[in-house]
Amino acid sequence: MDIGKKIRSLRLQRNIAQNDLASILGVSKSTMSNYERNYSTPDPDILVKVAEYFNVSTDYLFDYDVSRQSELANESSDYNHPNAAVLSKDEWNVLNYYNRLKDENKDYIKGQMIQLFLNQTKAVKEDDPKSGNHI
Repeated sequence: MDIGKKIRSLRLQRNIAQNDLASILGVSKSTMSNYERNYSTPDPDILVKVAEYFNVSTDYLFDYDVSRQSELANESSDYNHPNAAVLSKDEWNVLNYYNRLKDENKDYIKGQMIQLFLNQTKAVKEDDPKSGNHI
């Protein structure tokens, strides 16, 4: 699927009028129409605005990884899941990316997180006057 069709599809999924999206992006309605019909391609700054607005990656807009298209398109709607209320948007995105990793990469990330936590805990104890371990 090309960029214009992606933008149109995302816009229609959210029930947004072409005029409204043009206004959000800071372009004219005719420019928006040209994007969607692939008569012109959005500048990189407009592509970033589109990606941010629809909460998708620019890779998604360019079909960079076809196997993950549906996952990326649904990220923003998944954030409205009842369990998401206890997570910040950043935490939710971290978990979404983590869940897409291969098992060996998940193990690596878990190891790195544990090491960071232990280093952080050690640093806090060294700075704590109650611990008696002043540096």
